[in-house]
Amino acid sequence: MCARQKLRLARFSGVDVKILCENALTSSLSDESADFVVSAFGLKTLDDVLLGRLAAEIHRVLRDGGSCSFLEISLPKNALLRVPYLFYIKRLIPLIGRIFLKNIECYKMLGVYTEAFGSCAGAAEHFRKAGFRVQMKTHMFGCASSILAIKLAD
Repeated sequence: MCARQKLRLARFSGVDVKILCENALTSSLSDESADFVVSAFGLKTLDDVLLGRLAAEIHRVLRDGGSCSFLEISLPKNALLRVPYLFYIKRLIPLIGRIFLKNIECYKMLGVYTEAFGSCAGAAEHFRKAGFRVQMKTHMFGCASSILAIKLAD
């Protein structure tokens, strides 16, 4: 993923972006050195302990007033939508991965993680506890959710 992003970044001259390939829970970034953090589709794989560590680490690296945004696939509350959606993420996505990518390992657990995660609501609580003002939203009838967290001044 990092190599692919470095290739994409090369197309944009003059853009001041640094791509780091590190553990997000123990980053080498200096305290209060970032203005924002953006992530998609990674929260669902973290348990409560790791979500708390992630929130604390992001709080450490963000400047006061800095923000972070996370987007995650989620479990719709509506049963009429949830049943076909789970079929889609448990059966169809791994099949598509096998056909087009010749690899389904990264998709096998998608449904399990999504069911256990539910939505960004639990993650939002970890960010509140870490000292963020948090706004959570649902998207696509609950099939996705997001949080926007702004670091409050100490």
